Amino acid sequence: MTDVLNISPFVGWVVALNALLTFALAIWNLMASGSRANTKRLDGHDDQLQQHESRISAVEQGQESLPSLQNIHSLELAIVRLEGEIKSVSQVMAGNVAIMERLEAVVARHDAHLLEAGKR
Repeated sequence: MTDVLNISPFVGWVVALNALLTFALAIWNLMASGSRANTKRLDGHDDQLQQHESRISAVEQGQESLPSLQNIHSLELAIVRLEGEIKSVSQVMAGNVAIMERLEAVVARHDAHLLEAGKR
């Protein structure tokens, strides 16, 4: 029973396997380091996208509260009708001014007549 376990044939395989694993680990680290940097950059882009999304939704909400083209057209039509009404009111007022001028002339004549009658 003096048989000794000889591991020398396995040592070569273990060294080769160790070298292969070391090389594979080095390749893995090279590949993963770029991925980590990209992950950081993508996280920064994600934050920017969230900010843009909140700004866009705020603009959309503001735009929803603005009047539509139909509402603006209705306002334009109402303003045109008001312009017509104002013109007709201006004509009536011009007529009233003429009436008031005639009334003032009549009242002035009456005042003058009464003042002359009071002097006699």
